[in-house]
Amino acid sequence: MAEKGVRAELEQLVRQSYIDTGNLSFAADQHGVSRQSAHDWKRRAGDEWDKARERKASFGLRMESLLDRELGYAEGREAGAVEGGTLDNLSKLGALVVKFKTLEATGGPSYDKAAVFLENLKWMIGYLKENDQVALEALADNFEQMTATYKEQCLSA
Repeated sequence: MAEKGVRAELEQLVRQSYIDTGNLSFAADQHGVSRQSAHDWKRRAGDEWDKARERKASFGLRMESLLDRELGYAEGREAGAVEGGTLDNLSKLGALVVKFKTLEATGGPSYDKAAVFLENLKWMIGYLKENDQVALEALADNFEQMTATYKEQCLSA
């Protein structure tokens, strides 16, 4: 069982993934949590997770509606009568709607576990190189086994 602080952090990550995707199993798998734990967390929160998901969907619809309304207003004006600032704001709002829809369609933001692992590993090697040569040598001795184990346990989900 995870430590209390880690468990609370994981619960929030799983909750956000569920809100983004609507798929509790995917959210649990994405963060290395058992599906049963994710189900228990969601059940314990009552319908709050589902309400948050509905609010997010509602926000996307409201952004689209606002863009449609403002575009309709701008299109109804005479050519050249729309100020540059208005066009700039419409462009920004349009970009937000596109970004929101893209995130919604792809299941929300994600990260590359392998890239994060390598980034952290590079930092540790740099730190050990400057501060602890013995630990660096120990890391080098176990490097291949460690990376193979990481690949097996964390990347083959």
